[in-house]
Amino acid sequence: MEPTRVEVAYCEGWDAAARAAFRPLKERTARERHDAGQRYAVLLSVDAEARALVQVDTAAGYVGVFGFDLAGRRALKFSYRDLGDHLMLRELKAWRHADDDEPEFGADLRITFRFWPEDPVRTALDDARRGHFTAYANLPGPLHRIPPLEFGVWPVDGWLLGAFEPLEFVTAPDPEVEATGRFRPLWSAPEAARPIALEALFITGARIRSGNGEVFEVGAPRMVGRLRLTTGRVVAADPATVELEGELATAPYTVTVPPGIYVVETAGVRSEGRGREQGRETVAAARLRISEAPTVTWELALRPGQDPRLLGASEYFGFTVDSGTAAFLDAGATAALAAYQDADDAEQAEATIPRGEAGAELLTYAGGKGDGSYPMWIGRDADGAVTCFVADMRLLGRGVEVLEPAGVCPAKQIPGVPELPEREPVRPGPFSSQEILEFFNDTADAQAEFWARRLGH
Repeated sequence: MEPTRVEVAYCEGWDAAARAAFRPLKERTARERHDAGQRYAVLLSVDAEARALVQVDTAAGYVGVFGFDLAGRRALKFSYRDLGDHLMLRELKAWRHADDDEPEFGADLRITFRFWPEDPVRTALDDARRGHFTAYANLPGPLHRIPPLEFGVWPVDGWLLGAFEPLEFVTAPDPEVEATGRFRPLWSAPEAARPIALEALFITGARIRSGNGEVFEVGAPRMVGRLRLTTGRVVAADPATVELEGELATAPYTVTVPPGIYVVETAGVRSEGRGREQGRETVAAARLRISEAPTVTWELALRPGQDPRLLGASEYFGFTVDSGTAAFLDAGATAALAAYQDADDAEQAEATIPRGEAGAELLTYAGGKGDGSYPMWIGRDADGAVTCFVADMRLLGRGVEVLEPAGVCPAKQIPGVPELPEREPVRPGPFSSQEILEFFNDTADAQAEFWARRLGH
């Protein structure tokens, strides 16, 4: 059988309106970007029709693969993360269009599968008419692990391209001239959550506009107490629900500080739109202050085993609050935590925490909006020493602007400090869209039928 000819062209991305490659690149330019950790895209076509688009950002450890439907829309997306010895599929998303007139990414039915290294697959169906449904499924075999990306060896196959194998990849002619000048990128690698206005939250009188346009005024930091860290290992948790021992016990963060007594304080904000009298001050963040040195970098606090390379867009590893109360505590504060949990009510629980010049091993504060999961950020000074731990209650959302005082610049974000267990090298299998899509379609169809029966449709 004659091989199917697949044309490979390099570009900045896909122009959905023009249905064409955006700002074509020479192969040499794409290869240089690959080696330098700069993003680029690869368009694969059969018979002059776009069949797949590969987005590559080696610095971010990201590879995204889109499949096109018969109407020329991107209707399927594989999102891979680079874990060193293999690429792991973190998300598989499909848009099921009812007709050819529906816009790209505008389907009434959207299906998303989320993968973790050893856990069941989380499946979500978003149906514009029936609602949102979530379930879990077991993946039959390591279909979500493929070899690391090599330039020129793209994770596509005949099934994804809608073509008969074998495939013959042929590089398209280079553009005579590459476009120059500034432009708005059409895509970026999924970026994990970032610290939000943490510097301004502890400046009395600061004014911050949230992502939805609401303006908040920051009150004076309120001291919670002095935390005694006998081990120097910091834990953040809901003191009422965290397990004392076993797999569900909350492990301390990987970054430690010298044992000592440190101040814990909260940052409160009040919405200006509700009036000073009516607006209730809400805890927006809590800070464990280690030093008075200025914070020049922030990093996401990690517990052992948490791999930041797996985080998707706006995701973070947080600590969970189920009772509306959060706490800083020392890793050795098991006795104090047990006394807190044995108390009959909140008032008695607070009374179990002795406070004084010697400090307490556990200090509680109101958990922002209440229950939820919240990230912890670690600040460092110019020499890399820890300045603070800040629990962000995520009240402000994205797109935040500090209105006053002028000149408050956010500190640079740097990677956290992971402690990952040693594991045997992974032996990934070849990319097989047929196997993974058969699992995807069978699971999604079965779950859609289940929810339809449950809803009586």
